[in-house]
Amino acid sequence: YQYSISFRLTFCDLRSKGEHAGEKLIILEPYKIPNRGPYPFSQPRQNTVRFTPTQIEGIKTGMQPGLTLIVGPPGTGKTDVAVQIISNIYHNYPDQRTLIVTHSNQALNQLFEKIMTLDVDERHLLRLGHGEEELETDKDFSRYGRVNYILKKRLELLEQVGRLQKSLNVQGDLSYTCETAAHFYLYNVLSLWEEYLSKINQSNNNLEVLRKSFPFKEFFSDLNHDLFDDQQTFENNLEIAQGCFRYIQQIFTQLEEFRAFELMRNGSDRAKYLLVREAKIIAMTCTHAALKRHDLVQCGFKYDNILMEEAAQILEIETFIPLLLQTSDQEGRNRLKRCIMIGDHHQLPPVIKNMAFQK
Repeated sequence: YQYSISFRLTFCDLRSKGEHAGEKLIILEPYKIPNRGPYPFSQPRQNTVRFTPTQIEGIKTGMQPGLTLIVGPPGTGKTDVAVQIISNIYHNYPDQRTLIVTHSNQALNQLFEKIMTLDVDERHLLRLGHGEEELETDKDFSRYGRVNYILKKRLELLEQVGRLQKSLNVQGDLSYTCETAAHFYLYNVLSLWEEYLSKINQSNNNLEVLRKSFPFKEFFSDLNHDLFDDQQTFENNLEIAQGCFRYIQQIFTQLEEFRAFELMRNGSDRAKYLLVREAKIIAMTCTHAALKRHDLVQCGFKYDNILMEEAAQILEIETFIPLLLQTSDQEGRNRLKRCIMIGDHHQLPPVIKNMAFQK
């Protein structure tokens, strides 16, 4: 049977402190994904792959700090495991950046396309090097393609801010820049939401007060259904209201991230900022890493995790180069936290073209 209920797994042996820390114990508890808004496109995209116990163990191991080796013959779902590891790191450690390295463009594009189908915001995805144009998508995930996407997305978000301002009858040109939008959120939107929550608490969970006092009802008037449901409980309707505010909050969160692109006037500066700060998942081949290593180090490229697909095909020197795309911090410590190598040494060994090295 397939259940629609979501669960949260806690591996206690990965805990360093707290209850049951270090014990070989898995805590299973129901988990409800927070409401992200009333629109269908706001709902999270979940992985439809049903993993086996062995694959789950591989995903769990890949989440741990240090070196992880995942070996398996063709058809065992190594790529699906890699995609889920990347997704888990992205959601559990939002401040960390992950570098994906493969031997061929074909394998890299296959991995990248699967990541695109998951609940990963595309503004955090970046594909470097040749072969990006072979992705089976109309979107451009190159550096300048992502910069153009962010600039276009910024205008769309500011347009929504203007619509929100109009629905609240607030005067002034507050949807002109990311900075003015931030002031509008802090002094108008957030204060209205806090006032609304206070009014609900004083009403002793009155559903009628929850519905009529909601300050953003006009902003969501483009829905083809009623925002609240009288047949549902107070808690369910409160979750709907909180989901609407999360949707609004996400608008201003993205604008705050795009603020740097607004201040920069040069396309190359924007592309550099995207590479070193904005992108959270960066994909490239080991050949591109070798060719651009000097440029990446010079611009201050940093990452916390590295995942190598087709690791058995990559030569030793090609393995070391991606590990050296960043410099150590001032205290001489390496920022790298996880190194995940996935492949099958019986399937495709490294291709050595030099006759002398073949011997």
